[in-house]
Amino acid sequence: MSAREPSGLLSFVHPAVQRTAVVLLHGLCSTPDELLTVQSALRDGGYAVHPMSIPGYSFDANAPMQQAAPFQQWLDSIEAQVTTLRETHERVLLVGISAGSSLALGAAIRCGDAVDALVLMSTTLRFDGWAIPRTQVLLPLAYYTPLGRFWQYRERPPYGVKNERVRAWIERELRHRKISRAGSSVIGVSHLREHHRLIRHVRANLHRVQCDRVLALHAQQDEVASVANLEILARGLRCRSFRSVVVSNSYHMITIDNDRQQVVRETVAFADEVAHGTGADAPISSLKAS
Repeated sequence: MSAREPSGLLSFVHPAVQRTAVVLLHGLCSTPDELLTVQSALRDGGYAVHPMSIPGYSFDANAPMQQAAPFQQWLDSIEAQVTTLRETHERVLLVGISAGSSLALGAAIRCGDAVDALVLMSTTLRFDGWAIPRTQVLLPLAYYTPLGRFWQYRERPPYGVKNERVRAWIERELRHRKISRAGSSVIGVSHLREHHRLIRHVRANLHRVQCDRVLALHAQQDEVASVANLEILARGLRCRSFRSVVVSNSYHMITIDNDRQQVVRETVAFADEVAHGTGADAPISSLKAS
């Protein structure tokens, strides 16, 4: 066999990896593009990867207006996906970013031991980042009163991104489209209200998450949600292994920012641990800073 001929050994995927499915959950009113770097790396590793587009949660390019469904229906969609995957796979791993992390936690609460592990990126159970204005406390008035008819959230710099070149690219995208890799240009009050309800549900039920392993990835400089969100997870979760990694050179959208390669490496390594049943000895609330 010549050096240029493909080798069966090089293309071999371990059966444990083949038996592990990964569900990707993007941020609020956005698209699976937020997790493309993670999706590509996991697929290259042989995992069955399922990026979800959820009716009433994801951005719908064909809809003249984005209208949210109740958050329970978001969880219904994920539960149906998990149930289907359990028929053909031994393990199911949920990976979420931003609001997608809240979805992953909500699905784990709903699905019990049908979910084996979670990767939570930029978890936002409390909006307390450095760019959040003090008027944030007034938002429930928009969520739950008629005032909300006259208000919507408009994305603005830094778009969750520290890297100036990526930020400029996002700005160019948003000049011509309603959506970018960092999310929708505008998020309506119905999506924000249902996300608020989801967060309240998750925070009240964190102790019900049954999966053994959780990896939380967060940016030290996250402008939306501070690293104190990791403490909420550490205090509330009752899983056997909780490990957090704090990256140092990104803002909220860590999958497209300066630390994206580290985020990919950590996620793939964690998926390998889940697939092969290794590395579950890290105690609750361990913290790794990069």
